[in-house]
Amino acid sequence: MSARASARSRALRPARRQPTSPARSDKTPALASRRPHRRGSTLTTTFRELGILPETAEALEAVGIITPFPIQEMTLPVALSGTDVIGQAKTGTGKTLGFGLPLLERVTVPADVEAGRAEPEGLTDAPQALVVVPTRELCTQVTNDLLTAGKVRNVRVTAIYGGRAYEPQVEALKKGVDVVVGTPGRLLDLAGRRS
Repeated sequence: MSARASARSRALRPARRQPTSPARSDKTPALASRRPHRRGSTLTTTFRELGILPETAEALEAVGIITPFPIQEMTLPVALSGTDVIGQAKTGTGKTLGFGLPLLERVTVPADVEAGRAEPEGLTDAPQALVVVPTRELCTQVTNDLLTAGKVRNVRVTAIYGGRAYEPQVEALKKGVDVVVGTPGRLLDLAGRRS
């Protein structure tokens, strides 16, 4: 097996279990493209065509993000359908939105109730998703990317990491948050404090 073929096979590895999601239907597209992607190739698929919510596509388009990177094009349809995936790609190739968009689409916010996609009973101020990252820098980057993609739906995302005062982070959690992005040390510290 060539190195290129090996890299492609590692890029998409569905996990064993296949959770279901009330937010997704059987109409979620199958894997958008099985064609090999080469550096410099032009992708014609858009995020809208991959099946993300119109509000999420609108938020991405507002900052000029329209066409997915290969890792996103390969993983989004699979992850949006409720199947776990493991993706491997170089730094700067779009992994954050590759996992972040399906995560955001599973979070229930008031905009979903208004659009008829969710019931009011599904709303909560408790975190609905947790992203654990190894460094403060990555925590900030992932938080900003998720805030950008969730802006139109008003998804509440907060960063929890060390090197900052506890109080603002605890207050953000008490106020209500949909997604927590945090580093292991600070998350464990807050859990130990019962915050």
